[in-house]
Formats: sequence, structure tokens, C-alpha cells
Amino acid sequence: MKHQSPSSGIKKTSGISSWNEINRNLNQLSDEEIINLYYQLRDECSGTGKISHFPNIKYLYATPFEREKDRREQQQWQKKQKVISEVIDWYRKAKNKSCVWWLENHVIAKHSASSCMNCGACTALCPAAEFYDFSPREIMTIIQEKNEDSIIGLLKSETIWYCHQCGSCKTKCPRQNSPFGMISSLRQLSQIKGYHIESVRGRQQYFGRHLWGGNLWNRACTLYFRNAIPDTHQDFGPRFETYFNRQDEFMKQVGAHPDMEGPFSGRKVHPETLKELRKLWIAGGAVFFWSLIEEAARRQAKEMNLSIDEYHNKVKTEG
Repeated sequence: MKHQSPSSGIKKTSGISSWNEINRNLNQLSDEEIINLYYQLRDECSGTGKISHFPNIKYLYATPFEREKDRREQQQWQKKQKVISEVIDWYRKAKNKSCVWWLENHVIAKHSASSCMNCGACTALCPAAEFYDFSPREIMTIIQEKNEDSIIGLLKSETIWYCHQCGSCKTKCPRQNSPFGMISSLRQLSQIKGYHIESVRGRQQYFGRHLWGGNLWNRACTLYFRNAIPDTHQDFGPRFETYFNRQDEFMKQVGAHPDMEGPFSGRKVHPETLKELRKLWIAGGAVFFWSLIEEAARRQAKEMNLSIDEYHNKVKTEG
């Protein structure tokens, strides 16, 4: 890759001269224009010798521009699939089946509750139960009763989103059941059916789809090192704010590579590596679920008379 001179902002591209202007004009750009512009900006590098720095990465992440690029790009990747994986094919069929059918056939659900006697050991040590009106035992009871309406009510509620997925319940269960595994399965079912948008924490899956999903798709990590901002992580203490304000400097001191090519955290992942990882997100069904979450969010945003970015900010901050 050729080295270019450092940029103070972005170069004027396709008649667009600022980040705000890009975000305002997304609907006027074709799929190819928005995708090509994103990578042109992301790959603009500066540096000398063997060290290449990519200054635009920190401006691109988590923006409306990146979210729109991801949505369109992932649609293209899905359309180009020559063979639909068995996983995605199964999920598509499950979408039209009953909730009880899912619980009887989904591999995680089948292995999570085979001999529950409702002893309550799971709830007794559950960290989430200490802070929320939450009982894994009650969830397991609803599952075993196999009442379709009760299960739908559970999928529409806040309850299944309170679980921290810590796994404590499974280690304590005297019969080797896995309430947290069952809740993981119920979350997938809620998204497949579109019931998740009925609850505050369910709607927040749209924010998560673009935070964690955006990081996986574009940076091959669940969390980008710039995500944890001091205002929302005051529990990290005053020293964290000092680190955050000088993180590029500090990360380089410990050998990390913030927004640079290299082997450690914060690095710019090689495009070919990212391409291979994206094939996994497609084949394993992650992008399929992201598209379901996207579809439900856009439908509800329209019902609320909100733009998709207004909806994103709403679900990010509510609750």
C-alpha cells in the first residue's frame, strides 16, 4: 500500500468534504459509493518506513456512516452466497414454527433442560436475581409447561435479557441443567420471531448489533479499545479517564498498535484476514440474526415516526 500524506479530517471525495456531510447524505449514495468511500477513508494511511498509521479508523467506528455501510455490505454478502449453510436454512424454517417446536428441536435448548426438578438452586446463587426481579427457576418452569402463549409472553418481556450469562446456574444444578443456556436459546428465538422489540432491553439488541457486530465485521474484535468511554464507565475510576485521554500514547508504550498494522490490540486487521472471518459470520448465522434485528428495528422506527439513527440513539439510552 502506498503511503499518503497525513490528513486533517478527510479528503474531499464524491463531493463530500466532512464527516457530518457524509452522515447527512447517506441516502443519496448508492451501495457501491458508500462502500467504496468507507474503505477509501479507512485505508488512507500515514507514516514513515515500515510503520503505517490509519488515522480515519477512530473517526469511522460506530458512526451512522459505518452502520449504513455495514447494512448494505452485509446484504451484498448474503446475496452472493452460492450455497446457504444448513444453520441458516434451519433458522429460516424455525421462523415459521411454534415456540414449543423450537424448544424441542433447537440444539442448545434440548441440552439445557432435560431433568429440571425446580429446586431453585439456580435462582439462589444467580447474581442477576440479586438485583432484578429475575428467577431462572421460574423460566425453567414455563419452559417445561410448554404453553405457547406463556412462552411468547416470556419472549416479549424484559426477563430473558437480565441474565448475565455467567454460567453459575449450570455449575450449581444437581441435575446438570443449564438455565443460562436455555435463556441464550430463548434470546435467539425472540429475535427470530421479532418479539425482542417489545421490551426495552430487547430493543437494545439493535444497538448491540451495531456495537459488537460492527466491531466483529470491521475490526475482528467484540470491543474496539475506544469503546469504553469514561462517562459511561465511571466505575473504572479517575485513572481510567487519564488513560483514555492518552490511550494512543500509553498503548504504544506497552507494544500495542492503536489503529496501526501489528499483532496486538487496536491493530488494523489485514483485509484478507477480515474477509475469512466474515465468511464465518455469514455461514454461522450471525449476519442472518443481524439482518433480523435490523429489519425489526427499521419497522419499529417507522411506527414511532423516527429515523433509524434517532431510533439507534433511543435504544442506546433508554432503560
